[in-house]
Amino acid sequence: MKQTIKYLPTGQTFDNRKEAKIALGHSNFNHALRDGKIVFITTYSPTDIII
Repeated sequence: MKQTIKYLPTGQTFDNRKEAKIALGHSNFNHALRDGKIVFITTYSPTDIII
């Protein structure tokens, strides 16, 4: 099972919370999380298609 994090305004996808925090910065990550701009998606295979 693989959890990915998608940051909606940019469409970026990260493999985990740590990568997202590093890319967005701690403060921006927390603001995006608070404002509902981050979606957590759990997939069972890296080849799953999410629509």
